[in-house]
Amino acid sequence: MFSTREVLLKKSKSEIIELYMNAIYFHNGVYGTSQFYFSKPTAELSKAELSFLAAIPNNPELYNPLKHFDKTKKRQERILKQMVAEGKLKQNEYEKLIKNTIKLDLSTSVDLYPDYVTYTHQELKNLVASSEGLTKSLQSSDEATRQQAEVELNKRGEKLLNSGVTIHTPLDTKLQTLSKTAIQSKIGVNDIEGAIVVIQHHTHELVSLIGGKDYKKNSFNRAYQSYRQPGSAIKPLLDYAPYIEETDADITQLVSGASYCSNSYCPKNYSGDSYGMVTLKSAFSQSYNTPAIRIFEKTGIEKLQVSRFIQL
Repeated sequence: MFSTREVLLKKSKSEIIELYMNAIYFHNGVYGTSQFYFSKPTAELSKAELSFLAAIPNNPELYNPLKHFDKTKKRQERILKQMVAEGKLKQNEYEKLIKNTIKLDLSTSVDLYPDYVTYTHQELKNLVASSEGLTKSLQSSDEATRQQAEVELNKRGEKLLNSGVTIHTPLDTKLQTLSKTAIQSKIGVNDIEGAIVVIQHHTHELVSLIGGKDYKKNSFNRAYQSYRQPGSAIKPLLDYAPYIEETDADITQLVSGASYCSNSYCPKNYSGDSYGMVTLKSAFSQSYNTPAIRIFEKTGIEKLQVSRFIQL
C-alpha cells in the first residue's frame, strides 16, 4: 500500500495506466507495443485496431491473434459493447467499429544477439527438463523415448515463454558487439571458424558469447555445442595453478624439459625436441609437455580440485 501511495503522489492515473500499457504482455514475445502486430506506432492506430489490441492482455494465450484471431475479435467487440454500456462510446460508433476490418501487418523481428539468445533458450530448456523430470528420458538410449521427451520439452518450454515470463541475463551488449567484430576481423573470409565466450571473473556471469563468425539463430553454435579436447589450454588448470599454489613456487623455478617415459607412456614435446632445464615461465609460455607432466606428478591428482581454479 505504501508503494501504491508513493506512485499516486508522483504520477497521475493517466500516467500510471500509460506505464502499465507499455509494459504488459501481448503474446508472441511482445510487450506493450503495436509495432509487431500492425507495423506502426500506437499514435497511428485506428480505434478499431486499438480496441483489438486491448483484447489480448486479459489472456495472451487464449487471445493470441496469430492463433485465435476470431476469439480476439469477439473479445474486442465485447470490450466495445461494455464501453457503450458505460457511456464511453456511442452505439452508432460501436456498430461502425465492429465492422472495421482488422488486418494484421506483422513486423519482422530482428534479433540483435542471436548467439547469446540461442544459448539462453537452451539453458531455459535444460532447466525445464530438470524441473519437469525429463532429463533422464532425453538421455535415453531408446530413440522413441528421446523423441517423445523432446516433443514434451518443446511444448512445455513454449508454454512457459508464451506465458510472458521475463528472462534476465548479464549480457553486455557493447562487449558482444566488440566480440563479434573481433572474430570477424581476425578470422576473415577463409574457412576457419571460431567462437568466443567471455565470463566476468568477479561475478561469474556470462557476459558475451559468439557462436561463429557469421552465426544465424538456431544454427550450430560453436560456443557451447562444439565439443573439443582442451589440449594445452588445460595445463594452467591441471598443472601450473595447483603446483604454484601447493609449493608457492616462483615462475623462475627450473623444471626438466627433457624426454619423459613412465612404463610405456612416453609423451613428447610438440616439436619432438628435448629442452633440458627450463623455467616454469618458459615451460608455460612455450607449452612444453614434459615439464607439465613432471610438475603434475609432484602435485598429484588426489590434490587436484579443478573447481577451485575454474571460477564459473
